[in-house]
Amino acid sequence: MGSRSRLLPELPVIEFSRENLNPGTDLWISTSKRVVFALEEYGCFVAKYSVFTSQAHNEIFHAVEELFDLPTATKSRNTSEKPYFGYVGQHPSIPLYESLGIDDVTTLEGVQSFANLLWPAGNNRFRDGTRAFSKKVSELEQMVKTMVFESYEVKKYYGSHVASSTYLLRFMKYRAPDMNETSRGCDIHTDKSFMTILHQNQVQGLEVKTKDGDWIAFEPSPSSFLVMAGDAFLAWSNGRIHSPLHQVVMKEKSPRYSLGLFTFHRGRIEIPRELADPESPLKFKAFNHYGLLHYFCQDSVPKDVCTAQAYCGI
Repeated sequence: MGSRSRLLPELPVIEFSRENLNPGTDLWISTSKRVVFALEEYGCFVAKYSVFTSQAHNEIFHAVEELFDLPTATKSRNTSEKPYFGYVGQHPSIPLYESLGIDDVTTLEGVQSFANLLWPAGNNRFRDGTRAFSKKVSELEQMVKTMVFESYEVKKYYGSHVASSTYLLRFMKYRAPDMNETSRGCDIHTDKSFMTILHQNQVQGLEVKTKDGDWIAFEPSPSSFLVMAGDAFLAWSNGRIHSPLHQVVMKEKSPRYSLGLFTFHRGRIEIPRELADPESPLKFKAFNHYGLLHYFCQDSVPKDVCTAQAYCGI
């Protein structure tokens, strides 16, 4: 008999519909268990978010294309003192990649200042559409976080945790490679966020690495979002939650557009004492989230491993 080929795993898919989003119900509890399992074993899962319509999907990506059609000099106005929060593009090491970011995107002030910067005459349609998208996705992020805090029996910390949360929305474009050009859209890395939620057009390219070393492709659809844990979530959970390595490899002839909502925290992130016990002692100390991000940006720090252990590990 010939050897049978091993089937590659698939990312967990979890429905987030009106029926299972009622806290305390049996369906909420069973969904919570699936969320925690996925984050612990894969570091991510695909959320089927039924309240996000195909029309909303089409409208936000129309806005994304409009944004990237602006001249490079205009996009370059998007600057920030925080690494990776402003415009990134035209970089020889990642020639296919270009992105812009809106800090505090769930606030009117955050979106308005970005829109005014790129469209001095105003662009209310972009402003309103971007804010509505970010609000809807941040609600998904908070639902996932609520499920984790409840499952770990640390719900009493949830209010202060959310109060310190801030959201960065990044617009990302990966153009198709020219002949003899690298197909790598971005290098292998883990995110430094607490949580990342990605939504993309129909062009594939994102791949997530499992603990066993397999690469799984994210299959996009208008209602699907990839919910991914970052290094800060791993540290906060005392190592229970996995922060997965991932990359973008461009194999199609069309550009890949993606939106990423990244959660960061002002001040220090405390590791709940309840998540440590004699069998699983405390592995991380309290840390400054933006300090973790700045640490990652040092040239001497490896990019293809989780940064939390080196930055705030005990």
